[in-house]
Amino acid sequence: MSANAEQRFLEKSKRLEAAYTLQEGDRVPFAPLTGYYPAGAYGISYYDLMTDPRNVIPGIRKYIEDFDPDLALPPVGYCIPACETTGATFVRWPGPEFGIPNDASFQVLDTTYLHDDEYGAFLEDPTHFLQTVILPRRFSKLAGFASFDFRSPTEFGAFDACAKLAQPEVKASLLAAIQAGEQIIRNNERTGQVYGAIVEAGVPLYFDGIAIAPYDIFSDDYRGLINTVMDIVERPDELEEALQYTTRVGIEKALADAKAAHSTRVFIPLHAGVDEFMSPANYERFYWSGLKKLILALIDEGMTPVVFCEGNYDTRLEVIADVPKGKVQYMFERCDLAALKKTIGDVSCFYGNFPNALLISGSKQQVIDHTKKMLDICAPGGGFIMNCGIALDNAKPENMEAWRETVEVYGKY
Repeated sequence: MSANAEQRFLEKSKRLEAAYTLQEGDRVPFAPLTGYYPAGAYGISYYDLMTDPRNVIPGIRKYIEDFDPDLALPPVGYCIPACETTGATFVRWPGPEFGIPNDASFQVLDTTYLHDDEYGAFLEDPTHFLQTVILPRRFSKLAGFASFDFRSPTEFGAFDACAKLAQPEVKASLLAAIQAGEQIIRNNERTGQVYGAIVEAGVPLYFDGIAIAPYDIFSDDYRGLINTVMDIVERPDELEEALQYTTRVGIEKALADAKAAHSTRVFIPLHAGVDEFMSPANYERFYWSGLKKLILALIDEGMTPVVFCEGNYDTRLEVIADVPKGKVQYMFERCDLAALKKTIGDVSCFYGNFPNALLISGSKQQVIDHTKKMLDICAPGGGFIMNCGIALDNAKPENMEAWRETVEVYGKY
């Protein structure tokens, strides 16, 4: 890192630390949660960055040069080589496989991998069910996993289980899994180089770890979003028991991953907790109970949870404010800013939620006016970071520049 970059990093870190600790710094930090923007705005396709994350480094550097954010992160995308090797069925990616344009986003599908009549089998032995039913359904080239059965404790049972590994379909699945593992290791190393490029440019990282809420683990990867919401009414007790399992294993994995990566800031995107999907009472019972345990477990290990509340969250604010003061950071897509300041602002730094639509199609003056309105509500007293509502894929460069300049000038303390 050059001397200038190091000085920039220290200045930004000081500004951020003031916001993190609910104090006023020199000004409100400017930290757009970028998605595809640092790639697409500089001519780098989704296909290129999902094939090799290092392809986005020139775009990241130019984005930082153009807009000088106080936090930055690489675009998120699945590893196309690993998806192809395993025959991933839960996602479609740009390129020839699905005929999706190279510069279009990947598409995650809401698919059911745990059917209505399979709850009993899942709850009896979740690990075995995941291994032999869900994984073969989520990855077509891992179909051989359906033959796995290591539940017998006898020596003969163990030999029989090993013999199944020699079956052609099972061997093919194991080889595919090994190849995908090697591809993921290589992809992670390359992603690390992108993170390194951000820090070398003098910008702190948005986060350095990721965890998933227990409800979302079950909804995203087992049951499907629509079915899980319906289960709240149709089979609440079975759902609650399933969530106890995903809470336990989800926290174990989150802590193990964070410790292995030496993470200090762990990002938790909340996929299914929006106002429209469940009542406040059901939110507390099925969603918040597991999420709070995850948050507290990360805090106990000295990490900062950075919790992204996707969608509308107006009816959840008092519930999620029940966390240790100054130990959690919240981000919001859509929420009443005055209510946010009054509730969350007393216990947590929060990031808010400039409308992406204005950056994409609004006028420069609209961007300036809305930025000032947000700062008038949220800036006083500190603890606020300027952000967009959802991951930013597209925007007019002139609107981005107007947004940044307004924060830098009007957001001074």
